[in-house]
Amino acid sequence: MGQKVIATARNIERIRDIEQAGAAVMTVDVTWSPEKLKEATENAIKIYGRVDYLINNAGRVYTFLIEGALLINVFGVLNVTRSFLPHFRERRSGGIVIISSLSSRQQYPGIAIYAATKAAVSRIGEGLKDEVEPLGIKVLTIDLGHSRTPALKPDTNLKRAAQVIPDYTPLNEWFDDLRERTAGNEPNDPKLGVLRIIETITQSGMAADRKVPARIILGADGKEPLVKRCQDTLEQIEEWSDYFVGSKVATSIALAA
Repeated sequence: MGQKVIATARNIERIRDIEQAGAAVMTVDVTWSPEKLKEATENAIKIYGRVDYLINNAGRVYTFLIEGALLINVFGVLNVTRSFLPHFRERRSGGIVIISSLSSRQQYPGIAIYAATKAAVSRIGEGLKDEVEPLGIKVLTIDLGHSRTPALKPDTNLKRAAQVIPDYTPLNEWFDDLRERTAGNEPNDPKLGVLRIIETITQSGMAADRKVPARIILGADGKEPLVKRCQDTLEQIEEWSDYFVGSKVATSIALAA
């Protein structure tokens, strides 16, 4: 599509193939200090003279290490975004994409920590859009479905907690079985996913003549859970409608004699 790309990774050797395809590459760790990220941002801007779109795609599927999950999945997104906002504000243009997850809407046992980090950045993205859209800056949050990447391969990505509570053995076994059945059989093509994201933030292709949404699901496995979640919410509203107003401040009218 003609875009000029700056790809970043903690280990730059892992993205040499992207460099060979024509992209510029940089070593960046989203857990760096804000000062170091600001320096990396300035160096990135110098490569092509400007940056039009920031894609926040770094993340780890931690299921047990709360601090690590928050540091990468939440604070990493916040700090990298903050480092680019002055550039976008000065130009009164630009776009920010936050890659979240379908798990931010649909909970699975065993990944509550990961899902919480993704729910956090999804809401951050929605709020940020309201704050910077008047400045000409677009913000798009993608709740991504399962894509066919190495993310679930145990030989490269699986790390276990040092201690496992015996009571949770059935849950761990269920999760391992789910991962084994899912790995390599994910329903979504990551290359097509990237294309759809580019089209959405640039309002082209399938997203031509459409307003950039604050938040949207991307994935063949996303529509059905979203519809069910909406239906469940509507049913709860109907069933508990009297409860919702159960804490309303009582009002009274005193009439003078």
